[in-house]
Amino acid sequence: MIWENMARDEMASNARPEINNLPSSIDGYDTLIVCYPIWWHTAPMIIGTFLENYDLEGKDIYPVSQSQSMNRSQFNTSVEFIRECSGRARVHDGLFARSSNTRAIDNYLTGNGLI
Repeated sequence: MIWENMARDEMASNARPEINNLPSSIDGYDTLIVCYPIWWHTAPMIIGTFLENYDLEGKDIYPVSQSQSMNRSQFNTSVEFIRECSGRARVHDGLFARSSNTRAIDNYLTGNGLI
């Protein structure tokens, strides 16, 4: 598939794809829940584009990914990528769950006082 090749190439080159209509500021937010699929063993490179576009100092970031075919090791790699791209933000351990485990997200958000 074309998107698979694109995702692989972006990851291999550590690309930062452009985001159309990127908000000029996220100053009104203290907490970001970053949800993404695992592509080529990590978060999509466009997540790096988003995070690196802002000063995230003092913000809390909660990574969330669901997958039926990926594993915890790949999620851990994605969280490290998010930490690298987030400057001085507080990146929490995040949630990785199988796509069939929809209850896990509710439990994660509730457990972290987000809902």
